[in-house]
Amino acid sequence: GGYLFFEKDFRNKTAQEVKKMISQAQQTAKIPLLTAVDEEGGKVVRVSSNPNLASHRFLSPQELYRNGGFEKIKADTIEKSNLLKNLGLNLNLAPVVDVSTSSSDYMYDRTLGENSELTSVFAKTVIAASKGTDVSYTLKHFPGYGNNADTHLSETQDERSYDDIKKNDLPPFESGIQAGAEAILVSHNIVKAIDSKNAASLSPNVHNLLR
Repeated sequence: GGYLFFEKDFRNKTAQEVKKMISQAQQTAKIPLLTAVDEEGGKVVRVSSNPNLASHRFLSPQELYRNGGFEKIKADTIEKSNLLKNLGLNLNLAPVVDVSTSSSDYMYDRTLGENSELTSVFAKTVIAASKGTDVSYTLKHFPGYGNNADTHLSETQDERSYDDIKKNDLPPFESGIQAGAEAILVSHNIVKAIDSKNAASLSPNVHNLLR
């Protein structure tokens, strides 16, 4: 049981109104709810897009990395967590740990924009920084989005080899899991090297690989 809140749920609301919205949902539920949001930074800022709730929009991983490396990313994670917790949100659907180094990739702007090794450090940094904040974080999009097109708009087939995915895309997830990640979000891509018929989110093969 839980809710995923989108930008429209926060639009023009004050912090007090958001707290009331979420607390009423919690009071109504018989089992404590996961209250989730996509607050990645950069393009995807469901909460900090509202100036009533945050003094600034959170920066993308690439902007943070350029401005202060992994220390800046650590501080940003803690600041983000404090804001979400204060509002009553307990699950952030971030970070994006897909590996993308080409600006032509659909997912590029939401990633660190660096190689697998540095993206692995990014995953570990965010998960480690989130510990003790009372907000859980989610590694996405397993098993790695690669250069695939936008699955919000159409079916997408990943043509890469399993060896390429294993070498390039899985290490950031392994790194984040070892750091204590509590959730993994699986993509809707059809990853042909793992399961040629089902989207990853519906594929037993992909789920078993993750486990």
